[in-house]
Amino acid sequence: MKIFKKYIIGSLLLFSILSQVSCKKEFLEIIPKGQTIAVTTGDYEKILNANFIATSFEPSVYRGDEMAGLNPFFNNLSGAVLLRQQRLFRYEDRVYDNDQLPNEITNVNGYIRKLYLFNKVINEVMDSKEGTEGQKLALLAEAKVGRAICNFMFLSDFTKPYNATTSGTDLGIPNLTSADVNQKDFERGTLQEGYNLVIKDLTDALPNLGAITHRRKISKLVAEFYLSRVYMAMNNYTAARPHIDAAFIEIAKTTIPLGFYDFTVVLNPDNQTAPGSWFPDSGFGLDNEPLAANNTEVIYNITAGWRQLSAIDAFVFSPQTASLYTSTDRRLSLFTPFQISTTSPKPLGMRRRASFFDGVNVGPSLPDMYLMRAEIKARANDLAGAVADLEVLRAKRIAGTAFKVPANVGSDQQALVRFILDERIREFAITGLRWLDMRRLSQDPIYNNHVDYTHEIYNADGTVASTYELKPERFVLKFGERMLNESNGLIDNP
Repeated sequence: MKIFKKYIIGSLLLFSILSQVSCKKEFLEIIPKGQTIAVTTGDYEKILNANFIATSFEPSVYRGDEMAGLNPFFNNLSGAVLLRQQRLFRYEDRVYDNDQLPNEITNVNGYIRKLYLFNKVINEVMDSKEGTEGQKLALLAEAKVGRAICNFMFLSDFTKPYNATTSGTDLGIPNLTSADVNQKDFERGTLQEGYNLVIKDLTDALPNLGAITHRRKISKLVAEFYLSRVYMAMNNYTAARPHIDAAFIEIAKTTIPLGFYDFTVVLNPDNQTAPGSWFPDSGFGLDNEPLAANNTEVIYNITAGWRQLSAIDAFVFSPQTASLYTSTDRRLSLFTPFQISTTSPKPLGMRRRASFFDGVNVGPSLPDMYLMRAEIKARANDLAGAVADLEVLRAKRIAGTAFKVPANVGSDQQALVRFILDERIREFAITGLRWLDMRRLSQDPIYNNHVDYTHEIYNADGTVASTYELKPERFVLKFGERMLNESNGLIDNP
């Protein structure tokens, strides 16, 4: 209970500070400074607009099977943060020491603090002052979607991949729905109860959500997107279909620019002065790559801040991932084959992400929407529809005629689904999104062999230094001894 209370109190203090910033002078004259909390509808809106609400520190990046480690950089990592990265990559049972708390939950951007704030808005905004009924309902809906996204990622880190046969008895997460600093019990519900709450929050929010007006504001499209993503995580592609279709309908209603960048132009290394080019690469990333707030492919920006400068060369995409790209695939320009500040190439085609200071978007995006719908169509045997969606994306990524889906692939259902899964790796390498795919695929009777259950660390000459196996129980993180000792009723994972 102590640790939950500590971080909930921290959220309450932040809640008060943000509210004070927005309060009028006469309000501060009535309520003593330092004791103000959110009162007006506008106060609650500012809470939902706080940047850290849409920031994620997921461990998923280090666990994806598209990743590899590279020595001597990997072995030279030191310090608690970098040790955590090593342990995550090596699929170790223990990520944190006995006296440490899991960053995913207790960090300033962690699940507990976010859930407290979302619950605060959900439970109080309808009684706030000054706003209209419609404004309050809209904020209530946004907070429910925020809670659903937070809980979905909480489930993805600390529970088994969803299996309909065992979900009624598998452990879920503490289903926190109140903003109570005195809450004492944090027993875990079942996995099914956790997914039910996520789906209910998203579904309940739909009637009061509007069109996209900002890439940091939750919209109806975002809720439909996540309903589809959650059902895909449950391997229920039939249930996912109407929600991804509804998400596409919402695109036409947007009030901000949405559309694909043509990577064959903006990421063409042979024409770096082309209009709109993201080049040059100054050594710390592409100078003109748009920020997520302005990126027309981003629907709702959730940023995964995932690496430090000292680890930039330690984590790369693997030789197997490198082999998935053709030579004219301009997505390769988002990665560099060189060690930082050198022209020394990495072995076997391995590359690191070129940009690393601003994190990477892992929220809803146009590429993800097209790939989700393509996979859903292919699994339903709508092969022509799946190919059409695939080629919309690939035409903006691959120069020449190579963007076309091979005819022998497009006419074979299983081959096409596997091709789409490979396309997801090509599009989302080193983002952490592959980990979500690995979890659901591990429960798929047909495509579970699309997951590589090993990680390898390579030497500078390309030889394999060590190999680590992903065991089924390491699809989940452990809470650790300290958190168990300070939280009543909490049970750890095996």
